Amino acid sequence: MDSKEVALLRKIRLETGKKINTMFSGEYRSAFKGYGLSFDSVREYIPGDDVRSIDWNVSARMNHLYIKEYIEERELSVVLVVDVSASTLFGSGRSKRDVVLEFVTFMLHLAQMNNDRISVILFSDRIEKYLKPRKGRKFVLKVLDEILMIKPAGRGTDLPGAIDFFQQVNKKRSIVFVVSDFLTGRHDEVMLKMKILARRHDVIPVQVSDPMEKKMKIFGLAEFFDLETGGSFLSDSIHENTGLPEITGLESIKLSTDEQIEVPLLKFFTKRNRAALRR
Repeated sequence: MDSKEVALLRKIRLETGKKINTMFSGEYRSAFKGYGLSFDSVREYIPGDDVRSIDWNVSARMNHLYIKEYIEERELSVVLVVDVSASTLFGSGRSKRDVVLEFVTFMLHLAQMNNDRISVILFSDRIEKYLKPRKGRKFVLKVLDEILMIKPAGRGTDLPGAIDFFQQVNKKRSIVFVVSDFLTGRHDEVMLKMKILARRHDVIPVQVSDPMEKKMKIFGLAEFFDLETGGSFLSDSIHENTGLPEITGLESIKLSTDEQIEVPLLKFFTKRNRAALRR
């Protein structure tokens, strides 16, 4: 890792540490509930209790009705499916890769503060790295180092393949953040796979973009370089409003290279918590 990369990683760690306060931790904790119940104790039956909770073995021994009490399993399984394809190197100011790294840092620290298990899948047009579920500060630092030091073997983006890989290696119900610019020629397939995945898991697309991708002003003939194919081409017909792939049917987080990530992130947590209260 060169001195520039070390400086960037240190800067992100310091800034993230300052931004993650009790408010962020609390919003995260309440936005994502535990997915199961574990047995806690038994107590005497009180009229009105759910008869399905009666522990018949204990009741028979004690000659009195007792019911089982459960507590919610707080520990979560969080998965970050992270796009490291060449298109994430683009940026009119800072790169999309920098925003991805900042978001991943944020989520790693939030998961660590709440004692959640976290795993990471780094992908391009292939699976570049899979870091199995773990906890703790050392693991957080290892993930950050891996993302910053990675030299992807692939340049393209195979999001459907990354989702398929996740399903192969993960059998536990999880919160899945799919972090990408979603610039792929297979967007309909990506959306279908994510919606199918959402039947079992809590799937949250995190779309990272740059302002120039939304509105590009080009006058006359210009040369363009495709970061993913490595090819270049000349064109004078680039639309001023290029648009971005639409994420529909799923709660998503939209990040931009010209904005701080904590604003849309906190907005997402707050909206999610309000929706849960209404239910």
